[in-house]
Amino acid sequence: MFSIKGAWGCACWNLRLLAKNLRFYLGLFLGFLICFFLTQRTIQFSGIFGTELQMFEPFVWCFADSDSVLFASLALLLPLSQVPSLNAPASYLIFRTGRRSWMIGQTITAILLSLFYTLFLLAGTCLLAGKNAFWANRWSDTAMVMSFIPDQFEVSIKVARSTVKLSAPFNCALQIFLLTAQYMLFLSLVNLAVSLRFGKQAGMSAMIGISLAAYLLTPDRFMAWMGLDIRLGYIANLLAAWFSPLQHATYTMHSFGYDSLPALWQTHLIMGGVNIGLLGLCGAAAEHISFLFRRGER
Repeated sequence: MFSIKGAWGCACWNLRLLAKNLRFYLGLFLGFLICFFLTQRTIQFSGIFGTELQMFEPFVWCFADSDSVLFASLALLLPLSQVPSLNAPASYLIFRTGRRSWMIGQTITAILLSLFYTLFLLAGTCLLAGKNAFWANRWSDTAMVMSFIPDQFEVSIKVARSTVKLSAPFNCALQIFLLTAQYMLFLSLVNLAVSLRFGKQAGMSAMIGISLAAYLLTPDRFMAWMGLDIRLGYIANLLAAWFSPLQHATYTMHSFGYDSLPALWQTHLIMGGVNIGLLGLCGAAAEHISFLFRRGER
């Protein structure tokens, strides 16, 4: 039987446990450090040339790149290592609320944690942009200058060159936020589904394995390591863009009307379908939850 009150109570119980856990704050600290290191060069660039910044530009320049999304997601592993809680109090909670309510509570926790962490990254980059950044929905002089500089040495310059031509800051930041949040939710649900079926260590291993595969199968890196001909680059990009969750979370790996890469709405449908499928696996795994507790701990 399902109870909205019971499901929300389970989610609040999870969030209270996270708020008392040092790993949660350590994960946020690492996420902020990643934002700092990713934005440092471009903010210094603005200072050197004496140009202004738009408030959301550091977030756009950082998290429109696949490696930046991947590194930020690794910091999320620390709080996710505590979710779901599979101990004696959790078994009592399942008994009081029912499996469905408990399972929906875990889903609510995963969604809220993914959204909060992505919002934290956005807020961190806005904070690092400084008090002199402006809020108007137009690209700054910094972005305009960066879009004309060779991009061999700085990923953010390549991203700025692409985004300035494609969108306005507000819409671009919103799309990148949604793509990043979808990927964070994907990892959270993978952890939940595998942890419920095989244990928390297996859940963490699954997330690390997915992250490692995403890193190794980034098109440029994979082609360089395998010594493949550069003429295969388009095919590699196309396959990665359609089949890699990390590339789906990468803004610049989408079609804007002139190639066969997935459009943004297609990515949202694909990742939404994948996450719904993971929810189904979580529900199936929850049917075996009574067998997961031995002597109060798994």
